[in-house]
Parts: sequence; C-alpha cells; structure tokens
Amino acid sequence: MVPKKRPTFKQRIPTPHQGIQINFCKNPECYNFGIPALENIKGLALPVATGAGTRNRDCYTIVSDKNLRCHYCQQEPPMKSNKGIHEEFARMWSYLESKPMAYRVCPGETCHHNTARVEVSAGRAHYHKDGKHRSGAQRYICRECGRKFSINDDPAAGQNKSNLNGLVFRLLVNKMPLQRICEVAQISMATLYAKIDFLHEQCQEFAARHERRLPGLSINRLQISVDRQEYMVNWTNTLDKRNVVIHALGSADNRSGFVFGMHLNFDPEARQEVVEADAKSSGDYDLKPPFRQYARYWLAPDFAEALAKAAPKKSGRRKLIESIDDTYDAAGLREDIESFEEMSATIKLPKTGMQIHGEYTMYGHFLFLKRLLAGAGKIRFYMEKESSIRSACLSAFIEDIRDKRVEAFYVKINKEMTIAQKNSAMAKARQQLENFRNTSFAYEDLSDHSLRALMFDDMIRGGEFFYSGKFKDKWYIYPSPPKNEPEKAVSWLTDIGSTHDSFHLAKLMLRASLFGIDRFFMQVRRRLSLLERPIASSSASGRKWYGYSPYNPASIVKILEIFRVYHNYINATANARRRKLQPGEKKRKPGEVTKRYMTPAMRLGLTDAKFEVEDVLGA
Repeated sequence: MVPKKRPTFKQRIPTPHQGIQINFCKNPECYNFGIPALENIKGLALPVATGAGTRNRDCYTIVSDKNLRCHYCQQEPPMKSNKGIHEEFARMWSYLESKPMAYRVCPGETCHHNTARVEVSAGRAHYHKDGKHRSGAQRYICRECGRKFSINDDPAAGQNKSNLNGLVFRLLVNKMPLQRICEVAQISMATLYAKIDFLHEQCQEFAARHERRLPGLSINRLQISVDRQEYMVNWTNTLDKRNVVIHALGSADNRSGFVFGMHLNFDPEARQEVVEADAKSSGDYDLKPPFRQYARYWLAPDFAEALAKAAPKKSGRRKLIESIDDTYDAAGLREDIESFEEMSATIKLPKTGMQIHGEYTMYGHFLFLKRLLAGAGKIRFYMEKESSIRSACLSAFIEDIRDKRVEAFYVKINKEMTIAQKNSAMAKARQQLENFRNTSFAYEDLSDHSLRALMFDDMIRGGEFFYSGKFKDKWYIYPSPPKNEPEKAVSWLTDIGSTHDSFHLAKLMLRASLFGIDRFFMQVRRRLSLLERPIASSSASGRKWYGYSPYNPASIVKILEIFRVYHNYINATANARRRKLQPGEKKRKPGEVTKRYMTPAMRLGLTDAKFEVEDVLGA
C-alpha cells in the first residue's frame, strides 16, 4: 500500500520580525484586538494562550491572502509584512543610533600604533606634532613607523567656502530659492548641493545628541497631533510630464510645538534597478504583497496595476458631516483600506531612490514614537481622519491603550472653507457661546474655555452625536471652535472600559486639535521655497508645475530635517508668562505679563537654552 502524502500547510499570515506582529484586529472594542491570527492551524487541539485569555481555534478567516476577517466584529484588516514595517522603523531610528567613534591613529595599516589603536592623544611618547596643514589640520609624525599624517577635527573640513555654511542655512529656512542662494552667496549649484548634504548631516547629529535623551525624559502629559502633507517633485523630461508625489507623516506636541518626526514614504538609499531585478529573480512578483521580501516598496507591476484601478477623485466643497462620511466611503472602496495614495495618469514613481507604500511609513512612524516617548506619562493622540493612521497608532500602542496610558482621537476639520466662510462660522460660534453663557447666572464670569467644556459635557450627557462609517464611529461636533479650526468634529477611538466621567471626557475632547502639526506644515509651505504649494497649469491636463519645486525627492528629505531642527531648537517664539516680583519691586498691574522667547525644545523640557545656527554647524 502506497502511504498517503503528508499534506502541506500554507503560511497563513506573515511571520513576526524583530518582535513585530501587527496582523490582528484593529478594533479596540473587539475581543480579538491585538491578538494575531495563527500562522499555522495544523493539529490545533490544545488551547492557545492569548493576551485576553485562551482559545482552541483561530478566530480569523484569511480573505484572498490579503485580508483577515475577524470572527467577532467582522472587520477585515489588511495583512502587512512585519519585516517591511521593521525596515521602515529602522530607517527612521537610524539617526539616533550611536555611531562608532573614529580612531585618531596612525593610518599605516602595518603600524603597531594602528593595529593597537594607539591614538594621538597618547602624547609625545607615540606621536610628534609637525605644525599644521594649510587647511588648518594638525599634522603628526608617528614615532613607530615615521609616517606623516594630518587630522582635522573641523566637521566642515574639505568644504569649499565653509565660511558660508551659516548664511546658506539661514537662506534655506527663509524661503530663498536655490538659484538666488547661489547668486547671493556667489557659489555654484554643485557647491550648494554639497552644503545642503553637510547641513543635513550636521542637523541629524545635533538632533540625535539631544533626542537620545527623549526615551528617558519624564514628561507628565503629551498631546500629540498627527497629520500628513503632500509634496510634489517636478518632472525632468518634457516628454514625460508626470509628477512624483511624496507624502510626509508628521507628529508634533500641541503644547510645546516640538516636532518629533517628519517621515516621508521615500527611501533615498534604495536602488530601484537593483531591487526590481532581485524581486523579479527571487519570485517576489509572484507572491501576495504581505509575503514579499520587498513588501514596503512600490514595485513597477504594482504601480501599473494601481494606476489601472484608479478611481476618479471627488471634487467640490462639502459640509463637515458629509466630508466625514465621504472619507469612510472612499476608504471602504479601496482594495486595501490602509492604502491612501491616490493614483492617476499624472503620477509616476521616482527615478532615484524608491517610493514606499504610505501605510508602511505610518506603521514605522508610530513604532518610532513608541520607543522615543517611552518615558512619557499619559499620551493623547489627535489624528487626522485616515484609516491607515488609525491602524498604525492602535497597532503600535496596544498594551498602552489597554493600560489607559495612551488614548487616540480622530479630528476632522473642514479645511475647504474660504475666509468669508470662516468669519461667518466664527460669528455663529461666538453667538452660540454667548447664548450658552446666558442660560445660567453661574456662567457669567466663566472663561470661554470653561464654557466650551460645559457645552461639550452637555452634548456627551445628552447624546448629541452622530455615527459614521461601516462600524459606527461616534462623532461629536466641536462646540464653538476656535478661529484656526472654525468647523471640526471629534471621535474617541479608544473607548474601552473607560472610567472617565462625562466632564473629564469633555475636557479631553476640548483639547482635540491638529494645531501643533498643522502650524509646522504651514511654516514648511511659507518658509521653504522648495516645498511651497504648487500651482496647476490650465494647459497641462491637470499636471502641476512649480518653478521652485525639487527635481529629486532626496532633496525633500534633507530640507525637511534641516527645517525641523531649526524649528525645534533655533526658532524661538514669545512665551507669555507672569513675572515673579523682585525684592523691593512694586506689585504688578492686573494682567501684566512678560515675554520670554523659547524654542519648542525648551518648552518640552528637552533643552534649557535657545541654540544658534553656529551651534548646529559645529555639532
């Protein structure tokens, strides 16, 4: 009798990588929240331990090798490559890794001082000083082998016109176009790009020196706003006038304004021809996206397929509630609900570097925040209404959400309003606030902020909300909103066994704002000529062109990091605070305040003083 062939069991979900496994239900109210699907259900007879108990069967169905279907809440989160997510996190975290210190030793490979790592600091018994090089570098003579060499400790060593680095830095962050910088500084474009590379390296080293302290920094409360911004790269070939569109996800503390990260879905180090060739030869093209070696990259066949399936984009102004419903409907129509990038015939992939699937960048971004903010107390995330941002946040902070350390809120703002519409909305909001004030004599002396909290409390207790989306997220219209966000709504995403009373929840929702990151985005548009909002040409069939936009996405990565450091550590703004009386000083007048200029890093408690451009250049 021929023995039966042992059946083979296909891998159900991507395997964990470096402790990362995000293939589970993302619904915080579901039993399966944070519990991954089983990789293999062969011979499953004994109970399986999970974070929420035990089970003797898998609670997911695999749909088309792309999605999971939760048996409890019926949500279908798309599967993702854990390896790809870790690669994105590692790319973002790399600047914080301690770099090996360069040995200052004799360069002779056979010299004992080189092999034994005897540095020049060991003194005259090993090295003899021999004057200085014309560049300013100290020259030495090795007493072991007699070799002459020089060491330059200036980070700008070897640069052409290094004395102009500070000028170039200031011009870059003050909206000076690159051609005009060359004209003002009297340097060539090649020299300018070399200086941008140098400034980027110095900014990363400077930021790393301070931000390595963040995981151990004790911060009681953080209110972090999260949103994304889109940047356009100009075409370089008049025969192919399609644009490259890059997305950046940013997170900023609303109180201090400190920007923790601006991460683009673009890897400048990857070589497209190498990745595409290896993906083809290794069979990556034949695998479903979550199981690929290069799952995080936009490969050419996937991009062509996405273009073929591209749906027309809705246009025109919509009311706030309608726009919320539209975003849920649009997400529900996607094959992958977390893939937010909109394709059209006017878009192409970059020629240098490689574009990354936006959702992988978002997962990496929140894992980056989780490690960076390990020492923080309570964290409240106020996020733009986007399913991929939600999934990435909830996946990274599962245990913190269960422990009530982290809470997440959607914030939807009507950004399509004209100035006239904003003024009209503000007038209505003021009238709404005054009408509420007149409902009770006890409210007469209360501040506007306190009144809004009471209004929100009344809405929560009175059930004044609306449901939206397939799974009925609960939304509240923000009462009497401020001028910078004149029409907005808020949804609490982590309502799981909460002990918050209605007034405490009202105060949390009252703080719901995208102000921190939107303010940074506004400054990016206003202060960086490369990233100013492009204009559409009526003769270009919807294509966009802007004379100052970059031709290489790598330039966006560098300029954004330079500006982030400038924003966090150098650009100080007035911080109004009450001044303490000095001995013998008269009592101040009511409401008297003094102004102290502080940077976001100072407000966060990361640094004690404001830095100058020269401090960064010497990092």
